Amino acid sequence: MFNSDNIGCSSKRIGLLVLALSAFVPYASTLTVSSISECPQLAPRATGPTSPRDLRPDDIKVVGALGDSIMAGFALEGVNDGPGGTSILNISSITEFRGQSWGIGGDDGAITLANFVGHYNASLEGPSVGKHLVTLCPGSGCGNTFRNRRVDVLNAALSGGTALTLDDELDYLIPRMKEIPDVNFETDWKMITIQIGSNDQCASCDEDRQNESSPDVYAGYVGAAIERIRNEIPRVLVNLVGTFNVSGVYELTMGQEYCRPFFNNPDALLNRMLCSCFRGTDEDRANMDVLSAQYSARLEGIYQRYKAQESDSFAVAYTPALNLNIGGLPLEALSNMDCFHPGKKAHQWVAKVRTIKERRITLTGYLRSFI
Repeated sequence: MFNSDNIGCSSKRIGLLVLALSAFVPYASTLTVSSISECPQLAPRATGPTSPRDLRPDDIKVVGALGDSIMAGFALEGVNDGPGGTSILNISSITEFRGQSWGIGGDDGAITLANFVGHYNASLEGPSVGKHLVTLCPGSGCGNTFRNRRVDVLNAALSGGTALTLDDELDYLIPRMKEIPDVNFETDWKMITIQIGSNDQCASCDEDRQNESSPDVYAGYVGAAIERIRNEIPRVLVNLVGTFNVSGVYELTMGQEYCRPFFNNPDALLNRMLCSCFRGTDEDRANMDVLSAQYSARLEGIYQRYKAQESDSFAVAYTPALNLNIGGLPLEALSNMDCFHPGKKAHQWVAKVRTIKERRITLTGYLRSFI
């Protein structure tokens, strides 16, 4: 299940997660390759896209992203315990490896959605590159003074982010997009990936944040962010990604040496500090799963609402989070820094994950067949 060695591609049809570019090819033969660079380029076409449903990967000129520490690539490289390593004191423990983020990383050779799209459009703008120390923002009004604009580029994700912070992220994303010299803000096609909800689930166990984590409030913030995108960014496809059940991390990591328990206590793990529900009861963690399902239902509702409002310059695509069973993943899917955030292998796997039978709504409806 957790194999990040191969990529599928086709010369005829490419779909999500290819514009999460992971080779959806139900109607064409598939070539399995070890690198996206081995996938054939697309033949030029005479005219450009007339709507989101006419888009090909090579039509996307700009990519952006909103989200939390997962999209920011926090602790992705984990801790180096080997020769020359400095254990958890290593600076990598508090670093965001934005250039390797599954959704928008642009480091050379990184296995990411942005680099997959960039294979078909060498002039792609927006991927984040490199790394920097973590920037935390658990609430609103974060401002942009602490941003590393050179590294972040159009990766507006904030570690600690929730649905509440999406508006702050757009406060950075929109003006930053406008100032990129090679971007024609009015005419270039853009894809903005949004994945948010993990911290919202954990916030449900914080007395002072419970109201902010309710499904209706969560959906209100997400919907407001998408409406702002529709009103302020022309020619854009919003790639909305569903939530997954964060609670599975609790049982998966219990007592695991890989997760560096404190004081030889199998339940004294760093992820217990990062998610308050992990310090609570089984009922608290079961409620996280209920919330995740409710969040996803609200996201699908947002998708359906905007599907009815689709235009020649705006559309929303929705992809559920693959019914991902966190408890069934190998520990190595998580960063060994905190056993909470996904590690490098998990980022690569998500970027390449192939079509799942349970996925009913995908970007494939917005990708034109081409020969």
